[in-house]
Amino acid sequence: MRPSKLIPEADRARIEQAVREAEAGTSGEIVVSVVRSCSEHRAAPWRLGAALAGLALLGSAYLPIEGTLPELFGLQVAAVCLAHALCRIDPVRRAFVSESELQRKVEAAALSAFAEHGIRATEGRTGILIFVALLEHRVVVLGDEAVDRALDPDESWDEVVALVLEGIRRGEPTEGLIRAIDRCGEILSHPLPVQDGDRDELPHGLILSD
Repeated sequence: MRPSKLIPEADRARIEQAVREAEAGTSGEIVVSVVRSCSEHRAAPWRLGAALAGLALLGSAYLPIEGTLPELFGLQVAAVCLAHALCRIDPVRRAFVSESELQRKVEAAALSAFAEHGIRATEGRTGILIFVALLEHRVVVLGDEAVDRALDPDESWDEVVALVLEGIRRGEPTEGLIRAIDRCGEILSHPLPVQDGDRDELPHGLILSD
């Protein structure tokens, strides 16, 4: 699903407002990035194609159907073409990517987004990114140096991740993101309070990438 469809325009203003309210109590700078997919996962259609081609060959061996070698080859080519068409459907494509590969791709994309959106460039190194990859069903929270130092040893961003995922599962992605943003503000308000002269260095609180 495209982020712009998942989060309608009216809801985007609510998320931006939630970011401003959370930042009012902390020097932390919050950015939410939602992407349709963090990778094309080019291997997925070929994996499905190999499976369908194998099934086609197996079926021709057991079914009472005689075919010439070119016909059997054509059947396998058709199976591969069908696999590429099916993998245009996000759930199908995702099914042919391993969980470890999904995690690696999302983590790499989150790191890239962290730099691309200028989150690492804040003066106090207080930027924080909530990165949501829809096809991969993954959420990654990254904090800059000051944010990481501010966390207690027993604290993590797992609760923030869970809030986003729960909202998406319940069909309430905007509510999930707002709760996650609020929680980020609560976590950072004590160790990273608002400082004199604080300014909004990251004006775009929500970035959607279709």
